[in-house]
Amino acid sequence: MKTHTQVVVIGGGVVGCSVLYHLTKLGWKDVVLVERSELTSGSSWHAAGGFHTLNGDPNVAKLQSYTIELYKEIEELSGQSCGVHLTGGIMLAGTKERMDFLKLAHAKGRYLGMDTELITPEEAKEVFPLIDPDQFEGAMYDPQEGHLDPSGTTYAYAGAAKKNGAEIYLRNPVKELR
Repeated sequence: MKTHTQVVVIGGGVVGCSVLYHLTKLGWKDVVLVERSELTSGSSWHAAGGFHTLNGDPNVAKLQSYTIELYKEIEELSGQSCGVHLTGGIMLAGTKERMDFLKLAHAKGRYLGMDTELITPEEAKEVFPLIDPDQFEGAMYDPQEGHLDPSGTTYAYAGAAKKNGAEIYLRNPVKELR
């Protein structure tokens, strides 16, 4: 007896399209995304699109690093730009205790393969000229910080998932619940 399994992903924003793409990347072929309106018609259309790799949870930090690298892959597969801008970013330490935290975060990041760098307040001013270096103990620079276009990213995930065999159904409002 042959069974038929279909996975339905509901919601056509960045997260829903990412789930759809990852299912197809894992080899699932019978997957669909159902959206009540249009892709990005929910919160994705007004999302800020900022990203960074630093996180107190090393697993989340590794996931964030993976996702930043993934944008190149889905852009190539889909032909859709994610509008990624790797600007780099700094986290400032105004106290010795905060600098100790940044040293710990830097050590965790290095362990996870991240390319962070501890820098002096003067070096931080070169990155962000509006600061007064006399007010800080130091900083940590992360080249993997930046921002992207959430709408373009959604369409890149969707396009890559479709190329991998997924289907997307738009304009499916819920009319009643039983």
